Amino acid sequence: MNLIPDIKLNDTKTFDYAKAYKECFVDLDKEIERPDVVLGIGYHDYKGQQYLNPTCTKDEWSAIIAPQKSKKTFFKRALVASFIGGNAENYFPSIKSQRQGEPYILDFDTEQGKYYAQRSFKGVEEMVGAKYKNYLAFGLKKLSDDERVLFIDSVVNDPRYKGKIALICIDGIADLCTNTNDIEKSKTVGQKILEWNEGCHIITVIHKTFEKDKATGHLGTFVQKKAETTIFLNVTDAETKNSPVEVKQKDSRGAPFDTFYFDLDLTNVMPKECEPAKW
Repeated sequence: MNLIPDIKLNDTKTFDYAKAYKECFVDLDKEIERPDVVLGIGYHDYKGQQYLNPTCTKDEWSAIIAPQKSKKTFFKRALVASFIGGNAENYFPSIKSQRQGEPYILDFDTEQGKYYAQRSFKGVEEMVGAKYKNYLAFGLKKLSDDERVLFIDSVVNDPRYKGKIALICIDGIADLCTNTNDIEKSKTVGQKILEWNEGCHIITVIHKTFEKDKATGHLGTFVQKKAETTIFLNVTDAETKNSPVEVKQKDSRGAPFDTFYFDLDLTNVMPKECEPAKW
């Protein structure tokens, strides 16, 4: 019997204290398993043994932060393809998948029209070398910011997919806010990210400010502060076409990966790891 009454927040919503207490209480005598690794980049040594870096884990989210035209979407594509597996390891051998079974992958693009969005999404299949039936792609450019939030929320909670999702990508998280400096709107989107990542990992993509290594706006600050992993992309030579992109991890709750580089394989226009000595 619940002796603690619900707390009324407003005319339509109450706060279930008993439920929240049960969910939030941390039993210090109970062993809690480490969260499942969804994707790992590189390895680290611990007590004489080698372990995959927990770059992207279950119930967390990561942020790809980069300036315009720095191949952010190509790198996001590489992460998704690497999670699926197949031939992706030929392009990015450093990224290791810990996929179990055939969970759903939800990939949302907020910036590109249907033609370019489809090209990007199909690039995942091309890197893998096969079709993955549970990879679902959506182009949200024509929706308003509020509609985008509602749409993502609806797909994540769709009974066909709920509880079976391992990875969510939101390429253009800033487009869920009309103004990324709107504190209240940013909080709302941030809270939604916390809800959506239950049982899965979310990869967000957001622009970097010009003057320093910081994601844009209040939303960017929230994403950067709360993310499990932040990955910064930097073009090594802005004056040279297709110059390699530096991939650098700035923040991490787990062991960080070493900086590496990628460029485009111009034969098939695929992102591919490259050696720093290449240029």
